[in-house]
Amino acid sequence: MTTPAHSTRTINLEGAARAAVAGGAPLALLIALDMPGYAAFAMFAGFTAIFGATEPYRQRAVTTGVAGGMQALCMTAGIGVALAGGQLWMQAVGLVLVLVVAVGTLSVLRTIPAQPIFPVFAFLVSSLVPVRPADVPVIATIIVCSVVWAWLVAMSGSVLRLVLHPRAPHRFRPLAERKHRSLAVLRTPALWETVALNVVGALVAGAVAETIPGLGHPYWAVIAVVSTLPALRQRHTVFRAFQRFIGTIGGTVIAVGILLLEPSAWWIVVIAVVGQFFAEIFVARHYAVCLLFLTPLALAVSWLSLPEAPEFLALDRVAQTTLGALVSVALLFVGRGIERRRGRALGATSAIRTV
Repeated sequence: MTTPAHSTRTINLEGAARAAVAGGAPLALLIALDMPGYAAFAMFAGFTAIFGATEPYRQRAVTTGVAGGMQALCMTAGIGVALAGGQLWMQAVGLVLVLVVAVGTLSVLRTIPAQPIFPVFAFLVSSLVPVRPADVPVIATIIVCSVVWAWLVAMSGSVLRLVLHPRAPHRFRPLAERKHRSLAVLRTPALWETVALNVVGALVAGAVAETIPGLGHPYWAVIAVVSTLPALRQRHTVFRAFQRFIGTIGGTVIAVGILLLEPSAWWIVVIAVVGQFFAEIFVARHYAVCLLFLTPLALAVSWLSLPEAPEFLALDRVAQTTLGALVSVALLFVGRGIERRRGRALGATSAIRTV
């Protein structure tokens, strides 16, 4: 009898389901306990499960564990800034440190996602959520438990494969090959060029966003930059910046339409689960479509921790994303000029392939 081949599905339904459960369960528990103000911390911890989603499980255990620790560290730094008064210079210094640590860590891990968007997002929002010293033990518990939960969910597939794979191997997608990792990448000029691009882009976008009268949420401009700039081994394209702009506008319209209906906290949980699931489905296939789901998720859950009028959220989101995209494209053209003079791409060496 011939054994059926592995599944040839290109859609990672298993990974999408894990991501949705990892973020949705802690969020639902907080709502059940009437603690919606802490929702953002659970969300950022839940993002732990998306790192290394297709890696072999022994390697994934390390990837997800390190990513979870990084998310927790970034939130801790953000909370520290908030408790110290949330001054702008503290946020700027913290942002630079987060970018250095995140870009270095993700480059060594060679994981997907490769951009430092989630660590930066975790730090910046945590630095803005109003917290008191008395809240710290509760927040720390939420972060640690949510990260551990996300790690367990990320690793749950190993048990399913152990039990079910021998009987029905054709139901499972083959895992990616084990990645070769080395700390030597930290000594390459390519890595520090990538760090410099992100630091310059983030600081410029944040500084400009702070000076625009009538607009808030300057951190969205920063997030737009770091999610658009290339990771190590990648080339920067205008098309990705355009995709982010279009996807964010569409996602913002959807989010505002939802929030204007004044949904209950439980509907926010549903939005978060559905948004995370479909964002994972489309992230590798079409970035703009991914953002149609990821943007409502981010805005809705952030709204639980930082309630604001939806129409103002929409204006700020679109304006700051546009600013971030423009800064990113400007850096692209500056970088291309440097590349022409040097004869090689920024963030790449002769030993590192650009894609």
